[in-house]
Amino acid sequence: MSNKLLVYLETGAYMMFDPTIFDNLKVVLEGAVYDMDLNDSVVIMGRTDRIELSSMSRSFSMTMARKEDGVAEGSFMLTASVADLAAELLADSKQQPGCSLELSFVFPITDIERDCSESASMIGEIWGAGPQLSQCIMMEYGEQPRRMKSKLDVKFVKKLDEGHIDDIPSLLEHFHLCLERLDERIIE
Repeated sequence: MSNKLLVYLETGAYMMFDPTIFDNLKVVLEGAVYDMDLNDSVVIMGRTDRIELSSMSRSFSMTMARKEDGVAEGSFMLTASVADLAAELLADSKQQPGCSLELSFVFPITDIERDCSESASMIGEIWGAGPQLSQCIMMEYGEQPRRMKSKLDVKFVKKLDEGHIDDIPSLLEHFHLCLERLDERIIE
């Protein structure tokens, strides 16, 4: 079965459209997240689908929280650069075509050192040694009492391609587990 789509143009002509790695991963991720929303495990808080014309890059992200007592917010961003697209379309053997994936979790903290350390350790246990973790602290100047939030990013070094589509349910289970553990830590 061909992976091509037939697109009808306003001129009355048909054009073949071959979905890219980005298109295929985006459709599967989006569908899986909407299934999670329908199953009442998350509430979707935002969705962004962008084409950046200045750099010819694409990005797709969704933000969600757990439906039950969800305080922590999580989002994923799937991106593909012009180099990724060129490597795919030109079948360039020197470059690995694919997409980059980054997860972000935003949650309230009270003690910077303790909460950031515990959160990074907990997220690191869930994802293992593969992804890179980074964290930054956010607060609104002048807000009293002072409320701080941490933004913890999980960046996967290895690019994703269609060979990773079967891993998406597991990826989203791990994502949901991160939200659950962060919410439990916040409530305690």
